[in-house]
Amino acid sequence: MALFKSKEERRIERNIQVRKAMTQIRRQIAANEKHEVEYVAKARRARKLGWDNQYQFLKKAIKKTATIKVRLQRQLLSLESAAQVKEQAEGHFEFANAMNALSKSIAEVFGATDMAKTQVNFEKAMSQAETLEEKMDMFLEMTSDSMFDYEGSSEKELVSDKDIDKMLEEEVTHTEREGVDDEIEKDLSAIQKEIDKSGK
Repeated sequence: MALFKSKEERRIERNIQVRKAMTQIRRQIAANEKHEVEYVAKARRARKLGWDNQYQFLKKAIKKTATIKVRLQRQLLSLESAAQVKEQAEGHFEFANAMNALSKSIAEVFGATDMAKTQVNFEKAMSQAETLEEKMDMFLEMTSDSMFDYEGSSEKELVSDKDIDKMLEEEVTHTEREGVDDEIEKDLSAIQKEIDKSGK
């Protein structure tokens, strides 16, 4: 096992770390969505049964879960965007390397002194691309280190009480409507049976 990792090995490890982080965030988003659905169902039951204390507690749980979900979605979007910029930077770096190699080859074939200037230009472009890649690597490392320690800020709430009330109201109304529709369907079915009997 090598004591010192090559630049390519470190790059691959960073890419794996970023992919793992994105996968983990997606799992957490899915888990929070599941919790949110379950809390809403419980809050609906508590409201129907008139248990106000339980209902208020569940409203807070829904709000917290929804807020966590929004934060995770923001983090995922930031990681995805940063990874995309990094891929683009690496593409520029590879292009600069290829052009530098080509300029050296042309200089060797023709032995032209003017090609030295071309080579310097390509080396400069390669250096700029490499610097951009290093900056993106540092950004991704800083993001992965600090992201999961983030506790939120004093900015405006991501999910308001009004949003939660609206969510629960829609759930309750939908459920009550379903119950009414079932009763109407039963009544219509009974009437149809009576009509069928009288028609015989």
